[in-house]
Amino acid sequence: MKKLTEAQKRKIKTDRIIDRICLFSGILFFGFVSWVAFNNYYGYDIRKNLLLAKFDNKEVKGEQVCMYRNKLNVGPSIPVVIDGETYYVCCLGCGDKLKQNYQDSQYGEDKFSHHRIKKTKAFIALTKKSNGKVSYFESEENFNHFK
Repeated sequence: MKKLTEAQKRKIKTDRIIDRICLFSGILFFGFVSWVAFNNYYGYDIRKNLLLAKFDNKEVKGEQVCMYRNKLNVGPSIPVVIDGETYYVCCLGCGDKLKQNYQDSQYGEDKFSHHRIKKTKAFIALTKKSNGKVSYFESEENFNHFK
């Protein structure tokens, strides 16, 4: 059996170090890609469910609602000013649709009294099992009666 020279021993040692660095880098890369994929695929649902639980059967501020789709916003809202009143939407598409259908979209129906009310003046709440859809009420008192 032939003995290894010092140069060969150093070469083997550096090869092992390089192999370990490559293995560790591969594991880190795979972990990062997995985290990004999970966050993109499930992150929206997780944030939505946390937000729904937070506001379940409680008042929601107008800034947190898409007033065109009547849904709770998970992301940031976009203010749209029409006739001096500020409405909030989730995207520019909803903002355009709100402007086009303003006569109908500016109103919501009180779930308790069934009166037609302006969304900017309404008490907005997320009722139980609404799956993110908000309800408009004339007052907090009407909301409490509805509960």
